[in-house]
Amino acid sequence: MNKSTYMTVENPMEAVFKYLSISIVFMFVGFLFGKLFVPASLVYAANIFVGVLIVGLLLFSLLSRKNVIPRSFSMNFVYLFTFVDGILMYPILTYYLYDLGTTLFMNVVLGTCVLFALLALISHRKPAGHYVGLGSTLLAGLVVLIVMSVVNIFIQGTVFNIAVSALGIIIFSAYILYDVSLLKYDIESGGVTCKNDLSIHVLNLYLDFVNILLDLLRIVSDLTD
Repeated sequence: MNKSTYMTVENPMEAVFKYLSISIVFMFVGFLFGKLFVPASLVYAANIFVGVLIVGLLLFSLLSRKNVIPRSFSMNFVYLFTFVDGILMYPILTYYLYDLGTTLFMNVVLGTCVLFALLALISHRKPAGHYVGLGSTLLAGLVVLIVMSVVNIFIQGTVFNIAVSALGIIIFSAYILYDVSLLKYDIESGGVTCKNDLSIHVLNLYLDFVNILLDLLRIVSDLTD
């Protein structure tokens, strides 16, 4: 399929959210894979390395914003990444499921979905590139968040933990506005010509969603302890 044909066959904005949904399904499949093969003992140690995984996700988010990751690549890479991420998150999500209970855990997941959809809709209704100017500020905030998250691994204080998580929610909520705005700008300026050009946008939005989910779970867990 050539580039011009792609644009007439599929709406790029709709395609991004379709591929994002598929990516989250792959994460869920990875979670189930982890349930089958990851030792149950790791679930009880999940609170120990949850900070390490969060730092890893933050670093990956930083790399994607700094163009270290190519701007155009196969969507299969995104699916592979989310599948592996699902395996890695199995102990952590299971820990929070046991800690919070099914009802509260699902409410947090639903709340994350509602927040994500609301912010994406707000950004989509604005002119293309409306929130792109936030990029440099958000990047600086992301660096600060990474440093604070590393410090938090060693401090493990409840108040500081909540503060770091709250900052993470603010930054990645703003990144949803930024990423959808950037996507809309790229589409209207002709920067999206094939499926591979959508991959970086899908990856960034996935990272926004997962980081907000983990931060919300951590805050609720700390507040209910």
